[in-house]
Amino acid sequence: MEKKLESVIRDHDFEMIGLSLMEPNIFRSLSIERMEIRHSNFIAYLLDPRESHGLGDVVIRKLLRDIFSDSKASTRDIFDADELDLRNIEIRREWRDIDILIILDHDIVVIENKVDAEDHTDQLKKYKEIAESAFPGKNIHYVYLTPYGNDPLDTEYGKIYINYSYEQMAEIIASILKLYGNRISQKIYFYLSDYLMTVKRKLLMNDKLNELAVKVYKAHKEAFDFIIENKPDPAAILNPFFLIAVRKAGFVEGSMNKGYVRFTTTKLKEKLPAIGQGWSNREIFLFEIEYCWNKSSAIFRACIAHSDDPIKETLHEMVKKSKHYKTPQGKKWLVFYSKSFPFIASEMINEDEKEIEKKVRDIFYEIQPVAEEISKLIEDQIPYLDLVLSNSKS
Repeated sequence: MEKKLESVIRDHDFEMIGLSLMEPNIFRSLSIERMEIRHSNFIAYLLDPRESHGLGDVVIRKLLRDIFSDSKASTRDIFDADELDLRNIEIRREWRDIDILIILDHDIVVIENKVDAEDHTDQLKKYKEIAESAFPGKNIHYVYLTPYGNDPLDTEYGKIYINYSYEQMAEIIASILKLYGNRISQKIYFYLSDYLMTVKRKLLMNDKLNELAVKVYKAHKEAFDFIIENKPDPAAILNPFFLIAVRKAGFVEGSMNKGYVRFTTTKLKEKLPAIGQGWSNREIFLFEIEYCWNKSSAIFRACIAHSDDPIKETLHEMVKKSKHYKTPQGKKWLVFYSKSFPFIASEMINEDEKEIEKKVRDIFYEIQPVAEEISKLIEDQIPYLDLVLSNSKS
């Protein structure tokens, strides 16, 4: 095995991969390769003719050609894209939760961007209703943007959404670099090149470097499999940092699981009955941070566990008084508050300890007031909870 690992290090192609990964890329340095919001921001920037990229309306017209040539855009055709007056165009981001909204004189384009996630219940229906209500009389075109042009999960409303892909976006950017590369500023050229590489390498997995990686893996499969078997476990490496932050914030740890840290207060741990179903210590209520399994985020949640005991609903009624309360989506596990924070576990383990501590501390700086408010709300109602428990026993 040692000889096989040595052969990997001496492999010219493997060295080429290392050198390529060391090349600067603004999108990789900001760790936003798979962050949906950041992709939407950059695409919206390119689509706006008034922005500082110096491309004018080139990008928006190329996009409109693709959209209008689709059979679902029944009121338009490809030739309309070059004839539209774009002087009054408006590009909106996150307007009423719509990722990208393009407003033209007679047309509206609604773009729902999905990098890793999928559309959730009634999401596409909601955007259709919003657009029809806000822009009566206009031609409305609905676009579902994914890496490969996948169909939405919502098959009913998916019928009106035009499937669009990052492959097509990559083709637009590649053509601009080829045709307009000598006419745009060097800075914009580098931005576009970096973005094209990011899309191809991280979203589409069809960059030359991806192909080279497959070639090297096939040539040294046994060595790489051995390396993968012994690679650091992000969940185990990061767990102590979250546990320290829990204790420093004045909380006590609850049931643990790989990639999660769960916690509560001393009083709630003592007073709340162990009647939950799912956590190893059977807690009925806990805060948790999922820090490893989401590719780009750490997710903080306040959760009431599944239980057949009536105390579950009593506790649910208590937390409804919190200013942070949001109606849970599920029926068994009642997650009544959640918030995501940018956090890529696989990359964080490569940082030094001080940087990891700072990142975890920043998360707790935001979640601690929420956890304290919810905890106090429950603690203040413990006497009522005790009364409910005694009545249920009798």
